[in-house]
Amino acid sequence: MSNKLKVMFSTHGLVEGDFGYALDENGFPTEEIVSKKVITGQDTGGQVYYVKALAASSTNYDVDLVTRRVDQRICPQFGGTEAGKVNNTNYDVEVQWHENPVIRSRVLRIPAGGNFSFVPKEEIVPLLPELVDNLYKFYKKENSLGDIEVVEGHYRDGMLAADMLCERIEKETGRRPIMLVTSHSLGHKKYERNLPLYQAGAISQEEWNWHNFEDRIAQEKYAFDKADIIIATSPDEQRRLVAEPYSVREDKITVIPPGYNSRIFTPLSLQELNKLKYRFTYNDLNGREQTVNLTDMQVVSSLGRVVRDKGFCELANSMVEIMKDNPSAVYMVSGENGNPVTDECKEILSGYENRVIFMPSLNQKQMARVYNVSSTFVMSSLNEAFGMVPIEAMGCKTSVVVGRSGFNDFAHCADIREDQDFSKSIGLYAPSQETDRWRQVKALRLLLDNDPLRKQIAENGYDYVRNNLTWEKISEQKDQIVQEVLKKRNHREVKGFGNIKNIMLLNREKVI
Repeated sequence: MSNKLKVMFSTHGLVEGDFGYALDENGFPTEEIVSKKVITGQDTGGQVYYVKALAASSTNYDVDLVTRRVDQRICPQFGGTEAGKVNNTNYDVEVQWHENPVIRSRVLRIPAGGNFSFVPKEEIVPLLPELVDNLYKFYKKENSLGDIEVVEGHYRDGMLAADMLCERIEKETGRRPIMLVTSHSLGHKKYERNLPLYQAGAISQEEWNWHNFEDRIAQEKYAFDKADIIIATSPDEQRRLVAEPYSVREDKITVIPPGYNSRIFTPLSLQELNKLKYRFTYNDLNGREQTVNLTDMQVVSSLGRVVRDKGFCELANSMVEIMKDNPSAVYMVSGENGNPVTDECKEILSGYENRVIFMPSLNQKQMARVYNVSSTFVMSSLNEAFGMVPIEAMGCKTSVVVGRSGFNDFAHCADIREDQDFSKSIGLYAPSQETDRWRQVKALRLLLDNDPLRKQIAENGYDYVRNNLTWEKISEQKDQIVQEVLKKRNHREVKGFGNIKNIMLLNREKVI
């Protein structure tokens, strides 16, 4: 390996090893990264996409993306082992290689837990010592422990795994790699959000115990204490990290938001766009291909996991008011057959079915098609940790409306309540909660009724994300911080905090 090695943990994420490159006419790899559809779901959503994108965008390090191995014969919905290729006694590390002249990246699927069935993030922590032990033996066998300069941990379990590996390397070599962590979702914030539901009986005792917030928060705090660098994805997350119960040193934290793939999320030419609008094809919720002419229509779109917190029902109510007065408005939204959120949206939108398009889970290229044909994209989430979809929409030169989110804390879209020159904004801020819904309706009307303003805001948003939020720029920022920490460290010995394997046995203070 020519570069130093970065190890990135996404232990529960079950990422696909798809860092392949498009081939030219002679069969040689180009610089264009070819991405497959990211597996979606409660445990394999934004965090998985985040680590995949960063790994594929690295230029300063060779990258190993580490996850727990799952057999496709047991969980066919996830990537991993090809069916029929593994016998029942095979307990090896799976390696997927992808090389080009610039970087070397691979996915390592590490066995842990005595089987290859899926283990949710709430239950995976006890398996981490075995997973890290198997990974450590793998690196020792290939004689690459000395190449590891950075270990990144993502989410609670990935952060703990990162410290375990750093401890093992330090014990073996006397040198501790730089430990960088990103929580993606803080346990205490989730605790605060769910406590009223639990107290009201909307969350059962069994489910509450399953989340085990006390352990999760204690383990997150432990990982933050051990980390050299903490990446917060928004100013709100930074504020929560320095406050109780985490009390993180502020000088450890850098706010770096998620990014976007500027090769996929890019505006179409006018000719390409007109062609796409004239014959826009998509699969409905039953998997049947449909075609619609959107040439003279104003599309408002909203994409994401079909869960209540994404605010699809709130936006459906807003769209009823929009479509009532605007016969050219079309609502394009994520949906799932049998999902209570989709069923409620259908009920709210009754009478406007001919102008509503429900779409199943989409891959990135399909999402880019939706962004491009949209006049406006809305992230209607009631409370979003960050939210990458408005960045992607901006990359396609589409105007955006966002609700309460880490993205808005970072990027500061113009508040629709305030009288101001909106032509300088990168987007509009309008929360979707019922008491605020008038703001969402006002923002949509402003953009749909004022085409020059909508186009100017879309142009501003496009310039902003192209200059600041591509994955390449995000990766470069993180690597610069690592180099700064390395210089400051000057090979100082880093004192340990004890054996992470025993963290579950420690007498913990109440942190909630």
